[in-house]
Amino acid sequence: MELIERLLCKICSSSEGFESASTGAVLVFLPGWEDITRARDCLDASPLFGNPSKFLLLPLHSSVPLSEQRKVFQRPPKGVRKIVLATNIAETAMTIDDVVFVIDSGRVKEKSYDPYSNVSTLQV
Repeated sequence: MELIERLLCKICSSSEGFESASTGAVLVFLPGWEDITRARDCLDASPLFGNPSKFLLLPLHSSVPLSEQRKVFQRPPKGVRKIVLATNIAETAMTIDDVVFVIDSGRVKEKSYDPYSNVSTLQV
């Protein structure tokens, strides 16, 4: 989470002065709901990203109500940068047209089946 926060700081500070980059959204791919929640909590606690007048933090996951999921497609008010925290399902299932930066954690959850115990699990 610390690395993601540092990357977001770098993106937000280095894109100052670039009109489309400074107003565009950032999409962060994380492996699951627990990681999305942890990232949101970490960013909410940050003096920089916890400021709702400058940053809009939006989780995107199947457990989020549809009305909340739709917010990722809306552009935030001028001067507010949207940060979408999502699983990799967003990578192929949709297009968020104002995304100008993507941070990929490189971690995903994959379904795994153990034939001996006859159990399917999600493994990171």
